[in-house]
Formats: sequence, structure tokens, C-alpha cells
Amino acid sequence: MPSITSILLSPITFIYGSVVRTRNWLFDKGHYKSIQFDLPIINVGNLSYGGTGKTPHIEYLIRLITPHFHAATLSRGYMRKTKGYFAATSETTPEQVGDEPQLIKWKYPQVGVSVGEDRVMAVPQVLSDWPATEVLLLDDAFQHRSIDPGLNILLTDYNKLYTRDELIPAGSLREPIEGAARAQFIIVTKCPPNLTAAQKEAVRQELKPLPHQKLFFSYLQYAPAYYLLNPTEKLAQGPDVEVIMLAGIANPQPLQAYLTPRFKKVHTLQYPDHHAYTAHDAENMVTAYENLESPQKAIITTEKDAVRLHTYQQWFIERKIPIFVQPMQVEFFPEDKALFDAEILNYLSRLRELTNQNALRQ
Repeated sequence: MPSITSILLSPITFIYGSVVRTRNWLFDKGHYKSIQFDLPIINVGNLSYGGTGKTPHIEYLIRLITPHFHAATLSRGYMRKTKGYFAATSETTPEQVGDEPQLIKWKYPQVGVSVGEDRVMAVPQVLSDWPATEVLLLDDAFQHRSIDPGLNILLTDYNKLYTRDELIPAGSLREPIEGAARAQFIIVTKCPPNLTAAQKEAVRQELKPLPHQKLFFSYLQYAPAYYLLNPTEKLAQGPDVEVIMLAGIANPQPLQAYLTPRFKKVHTLQYPDHHAYTAHDAENMVTAYENLESPQKAIITTEKDAVRLHTYQQWFIERKIPIFVQPMQVEFFPEDKALFDAEILNYLSRLRELTNQNALRQ
């Protein structure tokens, strides 16, 4: 039954939905043009605003692809303070390229990482900056239909499938659920690690993937938290350790669920997704840390937050505040992993072979 909020917002939701449906219809009929580029482009996106794990899945693709192909990534660079096209380096900052692109560049320096609002104009610049690029990964471009990717991967959170959501402003969907038909792969993310075959089948029945679509399931895998200033130093877990979970991400619940049974007590300092930390925020972290009662205590944050806290590293050293970073990556269930990996690598290998054949004919 629709909530009161949904009913009150229904006129705005209807107008928004009509505009988006009209736009999609114009693309589908060719009145608006989608450009195809002469290289494999894999787009990872969703129907909703944030929280489905796009960047961790981009990282998974990087780990899968780069042993075989030269890869580059392109995203909008959300919350950056620059405009236009910008290429990330090891020396750029989150203010210049955004926190997630900078994190990718730090973790995978061999990968070309760029940002740009106009994806069509940015692609040639990516190829100019990284001419060896054999595959381009688009981060969060499912609604940017001016580019026609070779492969569309759609993500949806297991705990909030797009079939259970509503269009903005009543919900978080950026477009109607029929937009999911553009995807060749659908990944249900943030699943319980002990997901059963029956639960998978229930999701399949709810999403009803089309004949051309393949459905996969992934979950989050955590490693021991490491010290911000020395990754070789790990945080000891145990019933005597009290921690503060510092999170400026869209959905901190999975991280909290992971930390809670591993420590004496987990307090939270929660900020909006992509929050730009200030000196006032840093002071609040220090106060919260000093108020912890246990002699064994620490602050735990995400890798994405750690990128944005980089400016305050020396400040935390001087105040002797131990900040640990909780690494996390996406993993697929064994039966899904084998098929997903093979599908991606076979797709890229076929295109490489076709490119080589065309080059010989010329």
C-alpha cells in the first residue's frame, strides 16, 4: 500500500516520470543520438541514486581485466570542485577529480582514470592521454545515453531491489524500472554471504530478467583494518576494543553489521555520501575518540573516506588519534563468478580478435 508521502508526492513523481520516459523514447526511436566508439565500453550503473556499489564493481572489473587488457575508467567525478575533463594522477586530490576516482588511481596506478561531465567529449581525451587503452569502464553512466556502450551492467541492492523502489522524489529511482531492459547483465549487490539457492530464485522471480539478460549475485568481503599511516599495521579485534565507525558513504549499514560483532562497542559518526571533511569535523572526531571509555580504542573508516581525510593526516598524528581503514571489495558467489568472469573476458577477446581481423583486411 502506498505511503502517505508517496501519495502526496505523486503529482511531482508523475511529471518527473513522464519527462524521463519521453527522453528514453526519443533515444529509443533515434531522435536523440547515441554514439558508439571504436573500442569496448563497459558501463556500470544503476536506476537509483547511490548505494549499490558501483565503484567496488568497477574495481572488480579492473582486477579481472588488467592482466589481459589495458583498461581506463571514466566517471563524472561527483562532488569535485573542477569542471570539464580532468585526468587523475597520484598527485591529484579528491577536490580535483572526486574521491572515488582518486581512490581508484591510488589503488591501481597502472589504470588511466579520468573524469568529465560530457562523456562523449571525454572519451577521445581519454584515448589521447592513454593511447594503449583497450577497454573503457564507465562509472555511473546508465542514464547518460549519449554513449551507447557495448555492455551495460545494472546494479541493484539486495536489500532494496529496484522493483521495491519508487521514482524520485517519492523514492530514489532516477528512471522507471522498465529502463532495466537496456542492461545485458544485472548484478544483485550486497547479498548476505550465506545467500541460499531459494533466496536467489526468489529474487529472480521478482526481477524477471528478460531473455537477453544474465543475472548475477555479489557480496561484500572485508579484510582486516589497517592503520591509515602504515598499511602493514592491522587493528586487533576483540571484546575489549571500542571503536568509532566514521562513514561518509551512501549506505553504511553493511559495514556496521560487519564491525558490530567484532568489537566491544561500535559508535557511529555518520556524514552524507562524498562529504568533504572540514577542520570542525576533525575536531569532532577527536572529541568522540577521547570520550570513549575503553583503554583500547580506535576510529575505523572506509577507504573512500580515507581519501578525503588525507589532508588531516599530520593533524591526527599530532593528536595521537589512531585511524584505521577498513578495506572492502566485491566478490561473486562461486557459480556466478565463473560465468561472469568468462562472459567479460570472452566479450573483450571477441572484440580484440575482430579488431585484429579488420586491421589485416586494411
